[in-house]
Amino acid sequence: MSSKEYKEDQLINYFLKGELRVINSSLPRRRKTLEELLKEEYPYVLTRDGGAHMFRRSELELAKELLQEKASQLLLPIYLELRPDLSETVAVVDDPIAIELISKLVKIERAKPLYLYPIHLSELRRRASTLFLYLISPKTLTSR
Repeated sequence: MSSKEYKEDQLINYFLKGELRVINSSLPRRRKTLEELLKEEYPYVLTRDGGAHMFRRSELELAKELLQEKASQLLLPIYLELRPDLSETVAVVDDPIAIELISKLVKIERAKPLYLYPIHLSELRRRASTLFLYLISPKTLTSR
């Protein structure tokens, strides 16, 4: 690769990272534990763009029921990391507690990382949509 091509790649990566910040602006400033959210009258997290992501209490209770003693360790919302470098629509989850919950919700085997395909994503949206947020991964930009 010539130095001109290298500089162009660096410039493109710089702009793409900026775009990803905008795309991911609906992500929370700070995630909360399931335990914290269940104590709130109106469970929510503040987002980077100044909004609020609200949680349905029934979905929080479902997560608590499925995780039992591990429920206090769950950070919400769970990030479903979309990976543009993979050939099809796939979301990846690395958090072991989130993997346990998802595997119980969609009835699939646990794996780390857990790869979720459109059929799994559809089921997650149907059963507990407020517990999850999509994250467009910057990993593909830095993997070169």
